[in-house]
Amino acid sequence: MRTQLFLIVLFLSIVAVPFASPEETGGLNLVASKNLPGQSSLDTVIHENFLPQDGPYDSRSDPEMVLFSWWKWSEETNSDWPDDDAQSRLGELGLGDETSSLFNEEQGDNLSLEEGLHLGRQHSCEEQVLTLNGSIEIVSDEYNQWFLRFPVEMTPLVNLSDNTVLYFFITEDDATDHHGRQASHLVRDMKPELGFSNSQGNTTETVWEISAEHLLAAGVNLESNPYGWHITLAFFGEIEGDDTNRLLAMYRTSLPTRWENSSAGHFALPVFLLIFASVLASGAVSSARKREKGMPKLNAEWVIGGHPAAHFTLRSGNQKVTLKSCESEHPWQIKGGFKTKKIAPHSELKFTLRFKEQLDADCQISLGLEVEELGTWTQYLRLSTSAHLSAENRQSVETYEQEASSGGPSES
Repeated sequence: MRTQLFLIVLFLSIVAVPFASPEETGGLNLVASKNLPGQSSLDTVIHENFLPQDGPYDSRSDPEMVLFSWWKWSEETNSDWPDDDAQSRLGELGLGDETSSLFNEEQGDNLSLEEGLHLGRQHSCEEQVLTLNGSIEIVSDEYNQWFLRFPVEMTPLVNLSDNTVLYFFITEDDATDHHGRQASHLVRDMKPELGFSNSQGNTTETVWEISAEHLLAAGVNLESNPYGWHITLAFFGEIEGDDTNRLLAMYRTSLPTRWENSSAGHFALPVFLLIFASVLASGAVSSARKREKGMPKLNAEWVIGGHPAAHFTLRSGNQKVTLKSCESEHPWQIKGGFKTKKIAPHSELKFTLRFKEQLDADCQISLGLEVEELGTWTQYLRLSTSAHLSAENRQSVETYEQEASSGGPSES
């Protein structure tokens, strides 16, 4: 009773907690979100590595470097990795297919990693030139298509050139194509964005989006594969009065997942159900143990010689037992009547049943038992016929497992 009362109080307490459900954002369901990270260090360099057709597909990394691996050989190799953005990236920068490496958009073929990092830092800002605040959201629409939204406020701290571009790069941490090729930080999708003000102090409040169609075409399915993705927002352009294209600012983080937004409300119902299931399981185990200790043990053997008869031994458990009936199945017939017998706990009762005639068929006996606190049961025994047994084996007996009487066990 105390356990039931505890569960009721716990349930009512949990119901009082507002459960976290998918939030609605302008008719969209918010799946997951996280705040945009702070701006990366100004010394961080973006290294874009265009993978060779025949490998190797992994590149050296560095703590002060963000690696993008581009793949441009899908048509030549029948790979399922996307290659259209790689071709587009080379085209918009006016570079040829022989380009293998970029450092902050500066070509660095045949340079060592240290030389490339030095080149990249020459094309990055020495001070912060803009601020970007907001969040990254994964939302689903009315068709249950998942896509990305970026509600943000962007403010230039200096005047930026009109050709300043924000790039969204979605990379897969560890990618494998259907031929078994493996690459780290593979660029799955690139999207340029120009929708913001370049004037100093002029704040742009907007929502940038990467559509579901855009993501799925790039092989990014956040619903079925939510982990192992990074998003990089990189601003490239020029500061007013400077004619050198630079990496102006970069923001990089993993894409949000549902678990990052979990609160106590998310876990309230599962925890309650887990506790409730545990109590039920504990009760079932306790009931099974109680039944095992309370149920009687029954055995029987043929009496050798004379008229057919069987000797029965009933040993009670830790509960009182009432033997209410004893019947034989057709064609066997018990000779004489049967009276109800009561057995105290941890006791033994012995009795003998006599039959009208010896038959070749096995003899099946059903005994009606009432066990205190456990209910009414029927115990079945089958005695192998003695007609075909030797004297040494006549006492063998086969016992059926206990079965509940019609309607299942009833409380006494």
